[in-house]
Amino acid sequence: MTAHANVRESAAFVLERTLDSRAPVSTFLDGALERCDPRDHGLLRELVLGTLRWLRFIDHVLVAASRRPLDRIQRALLAPLRIGAYQLFFLDRVPAHAAVNEAVEQAGSRTHAGGASFVNGVLRRIARSPRRDDWPVDGADRTTRLGIHYSHPDLLVERWLKVYGEERTIALLAANNRPKPLHLLAFRDRGGRAPLAELLIDDDVGVEPSVLAPHCVTVRWGNPLTSDAYRQGSFYVQDEASQLAALVPPPAPGEKVLDVAAAPGGKTFALLAEQPEVRSLAADRSLRRLVTMRRNADRLRVRPLLLAADGVALPFGAVFDRVVVDLPCSGTGTLRKHPELKWRISAGEIERLAEEGLAMVRGAAECVRPGGLLVIITCSIEPEENEAVAAAFLESRTGFRRRDIAGDLRRPAAEHVAGPGVWRLLPAGDHDGFTVQVLERT
Repeated sequence: MTAHANVRESAAFVLERTLDSRAPVSTFLDGALERCDPRDHGLLRELVLGTLRWLRFIDHVLVAASRRPLDRIQRALLAPLRIGAYQLFFLDRVPAHAAVNEAVEQAGSRTHAGGASFVNGVLRRIARSPRRDDWPVDGADRTTRLGIHYSHPDLLVERWLKVYGEERTIALLAANNRPKPLHLLAFRDRGGRAPLAELLIDDDVGVEPSVLAPHCVTVRWGNPLTSDAYRQGSFYVQDEASQLAALVPPPAPGEKVLDVAAAPGGKTFALLAEQPEVRSLAADRSLRRLVTMRRNADRLRVRPLLLAADGVALPFGAVFDRVVVDLPCSGTGTLRKHPELKWRISAGEIERLAEEGLAMVRGAAECVRPGGLLVIITCSIEPEENEAVAAAFLESRTGFRRRDIAGDLRRPAAEHVAGPGVWRLLPAGDHDGFTVQVLERT
């Protein structure tokens, strides 16, 4: 078996395990990367994440090319077919004959000669028409057409059309299918982005200033995780949107902050990167995640206080200037790096997560001092998990109101205020999507 065939077998293994479980794709992908030649890491990630992103469109094509329903295709052949089809449509650097031949070889090792012949026939049919427009969706309504063409479930397409309209929904669907670069958080009191970029260049890592977050750089080539800058604690890996969300509104020197559901540390680190004089206490109910946060903090040379505590029942009175609570959510703002979530979301799950989030908001609110802020953050763009949760809280709890944040923010963050006390950044460009709501205790 060739090295490339080994990579494709690893990709098939990760794809199958991810789709058969509720576990994040990283659960299986990280282990596969450890067993893989470092020179093949990029290809393995591309095959797994790309196939997951385009899964619905690929399955639509496989049904058309094979002239049989998906449930009548032998299960052992689905992963080689899906990965082969992904290469034919989206990887120009892989010759079509190589993608077909390696999928056929893989199928032959998984089943009988008839199965390998079937894979050969289906992929050769696709290879003759390797453009998405060659495989139209006939006789379907607008939601299904967009869902198949952009490889999203009807549930999300229908929801976004109602909330965001067709033009923004199509832009959102397209953005979710683009690979996302790595973003790094630099620290203002260590000089910010420029010294970090110089350190990384010495290790052949190319970065450029990010557009939105003030202390963020975007990695364009190289691996910063093997650099001296990483070992010295000069940066934290964090998406640009996540960095910016933590600064809505920007913290003041000496501000006393409680970070609820804090681990592995992104919100706390982003606040300290902007304002090192913030007095931060980070709480999380998972000891394992707190251990990870402590390791991250030690490497970064910052010293937030850490506490094991459930966000629903926190052991504090109303003493914090700002309480930041990261709600459990569907993660619909992070589908670029977690494409498997697309195929697991349900209306019932969104409703359940919203109920969990409301309980956390109620618990966190008890720790906000009069005049202080309750900052609610999710990596979801669904109103039910955001505005509806805050509205339910405000209906059941007096003494809080939405804060007008437009005057608190500078451009470009100010351009994403979505309403009174609501800030939302949709996935686009190089970044994920986040929603922030700011309530003030009166």
